[in-house]
Amino acid sequence: MKISDIKIALARKRLQGYADLSAADSKRGKIAVLLEPGDENAITTFQRFQEELDLQEGDLEIIICHKRGPKNDIFEQPFISLKDFSWNGAWSETSSAFLTANYDVLISFTSAKNKMADFLVSVMRARLKVGRKTQDKNGIFDLNISAELDKPEVFTVELKEYLKILKTTA
Repeated sequence: MKISDIKIALARKRLQGYADLSAADSKRGKIAVLLEPGDENAITTFQRFQEELDLQEGDLEIIICHKRGPKNDIFEQPFISLKDFSWNGAWSETSSAFLTANYDVLISFTSAKNKMADFLVSVMRARLKVGRKTQDKNGIFDLNISAELDKPEVFTVELKEYLKILKTTA
């Protein structure tokens, strides 16, 4: 077992205490999107997605996540990495707002190898968790949309269709 795996396991255990609150307690609909670092095309696509759904400024949060931290701290979006978690499972102030928030939809548009994104999805509180994995062995997503990582437009088009279906059935 790697030290980074132990760090994630301790953080998961600590965050389980926060899982008692439901996303239904939130007053406004909020969407969180997890993306790979350096994927400007995906960032732009999800910003258009926000405009197309007529979401207000604070209703969509884009978070960059990866196992390793950024080389420089100049990012427009928040960045969460292993550096945000201490050895006893405590998390930094930077990630606290994201980790303790309630979301209606949590979207992970990351590679299958991004364990940090899988960890964040597994501990976040959200009514609907959407990902792009074709094989979700851990069952962390409620909805899997098959789309290539270099084609975020395909993913958002499919997601809009599913959200319309869910809105009419709710």
